[in-house]
Amino acid sequence: MNQVLWAQTIYIAFIIFLVYFLLLVVFYVLLAFFGFLEDKRRSQEHEGESYPLIYFSNLAIPVSIILPAHNEEEWIRESLLSLLNLNYPAFEVIVVDDGSIDKTFEILNEMLELKAVDRVYTKHYPEGKVTAIFKSDKYPNVTVMRKTSGEKKAGAVNAGLNIARHRFVCTMDSDTVLERDALLKIMAHVHRDPERIIGIGSSFGLVNGFIVKNGTIIKRDCSYRPIIAYQNLEYIRSFIGNRLAWSRFNATPIVAGGFGIWRSDILYELGGYSSDFSSEDLEFTFRGQEYMAKNKEKKYKIQMMPYYVGWTEGPSDVRSLIKQRDRWQRVVIEGVIKYKHMMCNPRYGTFAFLVFPYFVFYEVLGVFFEVSSIFLVTVGLITKMVDVKTFLLYLAFMGLVQLIITLLSLFTFIRGQRVFKMSYILYLILLSLFEFFSYRVIISIAKLCGTYHFMLNKRSYDQYTRPKRAT
Repeated sequence: MNQVLWAQTIYIAFIIFLVYFLLLVVFYVLLAFFGFLEDKRRSQEHEGESYPLIYFSNLAIPVSIILPAHNEEEWIRESLLSLLNLNYPAFEVIVVDDGSIDKTFEILNEMLELKAVDRVYTKHYPEGKVTAIFKSDKYPNVTVMRKTSGEKKAGAVNAGLNIARHRFVCTMDSDTVLERDALLKIMAHVHRDPERIIGIGSSFGLVNGFIVKNGTIIKRDCSYRPIIAYQNLEYIRSFIGNRLAWSRFNATPIVAGGFGIWRSDILYELGGYSSDFSSEDLEFTFRGQEYMAKNKEKKYKIQMMPYYVGWTEGPSDVRSLIKQRDRWQRVVIEGVIKYKHMMCNPRYGTFAFLVFPYFVFYEVLGVFFEVSSIFLVTVGLITKMVDVKTFLLYLAFMGLVQLIITLLSLFTFIRGQRVFKMSYILYLILLSLFEFFSYRVIISIAKLCGTYHFMLNKRSYDQYTRPKRAT
């Protein structure tokens, strides 16, 4: 390739990448605007809600909470106790010990005073092999199932679904500690329109650095370790900056498995969760969106709330973070490929024209735009097709794009939430100045690894090794 052609190639590619990132900024500005409006609306509803009326009402909608656990001896006690401490009048808890080989079951037995029971039920959902069912002598609303591992989290949740008794089902992770009023806040919204709300989720942050005792958060010391703080920042962008805005258009793409509520009749019609994917939550929400489109006359809704309902443990080292995000990337690619027929298909409304293209061009292909653009301008610098000033300006522009996206999300977050101290918010803003050249590099590596592993047909539910929790 001669020098003139090479220079033209770099110039054209540079323009393409520049347009891509400018469009991304515009998209996030719009998301931030609609997210702000949605947060304002939910805040007004929250202020006018009569929570005591729901709590003391005999007509409160009961909820089945399914807590799948695989080798969760570090967190199962606190997670379960946080459920038992919930300020909600009617709920059952189904713990599914998914083939744990650590002390998970021993801890459950000690806490709950379990007794084996013979329980006949219909297997509506693929669950794997359930080996025993127990009832708690201490807590009548708690059931424990033991099953063999192998069907990923989807199989464990399906096992719980098979015996769940109530009209709404809440699924969560066993390393998550819920706020006492989490279920009350979310179900208050469901009570407004139980015939049309089929799925609903909300925000959560990282418990790393907190002191938790008996299922209650005693001290909220947010970790200032960059790897943890960056994840908190990422959660804010994801829940507040993206999903809240999409919810305004009834186009929620994912009700996170860490905390999500679905109507049981919809779970039944859709056949429960699938273990064919690396994770279950995104694929099932896509399936829910498809179901809503096929039943438009019923005006179903999948909603996202802005409340911080709980706190989950995040990866505390780079290796664990890459392992987690590798799986997340596979999940996104799997969902996009399976539901590619929804892309810009008028039948699927806003989801088809707003959300699905975002997943394709940012979540799936975005990492290639980022890596390719940096590689190209670096090669241009080395070959002297790009001068040093242009190179530095381009890097500054990339960092500025990341900063703008972060500040827009933080603005909406600060207005509606009083979760973090202002000093921590300022720290997050400071970190965002360097995010593109530090944390973003790690995430890009994880996404590339996830794409590579997807191409190798890897579909495992990889669980990173958690460090021992301080008590």
